Amino acid sequence: MTRLPDGIERLREHLHRHNRWVLLITIITFAAAVALWAGLYTVTWWLFLLGSTAARPFDLQPATGALLRGFATTGLLLCVAAWIARRLHPNEAPQDHKNLGGHFLDLLLAVPRLTLSIFGTGRAAARLSDSELEHAWRLLRRMSDAGHPVPIQTVPVDIPDSAMRDKIVLTLQLSGLIEMRTTSGGPVLAFRNKEARRLAQERVRLRF
Repeated sequence: MTRLPDGIERLREHLHRHNRWVLLITIITFAAAVALWAGLYTVTWWLFLLGSTAARPFDLQPATGALLRGFATTGLLLCVAAWIARRLHPNEAPQDHKNLGGHFLDLLLAVPRLTLSIFGTGRAAARLSDSELEHAWRLLRRMSDAGHPVPIQTVPVDIPDSAMRDKIVLTLQLSGLIEMRTTSGGPVLAFRNKEARRLAQERVRLRF
């Protein structure tokens, strides 16, 4: 197997570190969602038990199966509602003013939204083939050599294939290396920070 240049290997290792963080956050989010759903079910069970005891104190026969099915159905419907709300209002930035209904909806859909975020977090993983890594590295090198943000319309020079280009640009954005900025001359690609710029620089080995 042919070893890739050091720069591409550094890029590959950066993506691997990013993917490990994505996996860790996904696991934490999943565990938090499970814990919250379990907590909600426990509260629901105790309220149901309390109500049943008050209604029939001497002939209590808790319908555990029916309660569990009802809770699961309600949770599924809430997740669907959260998904529809996200599709209708994709901008999740905090609003300055929100009415009582909006606050109640946020509270009602908090756990379903956390549950749906598991899938969104998992999609943030960065996966590039060797060929795509080479194209991504050439793009980063051109950005580094230019010394300034690169106009997005010039990226096809480095990556002619549109599907590959979109995948590479999105991957580099998700992994925290580049970001898209809006300027008066149109959108440009720029390094996210100094660490990202240093990763794209060639490293010369001195021999004595």
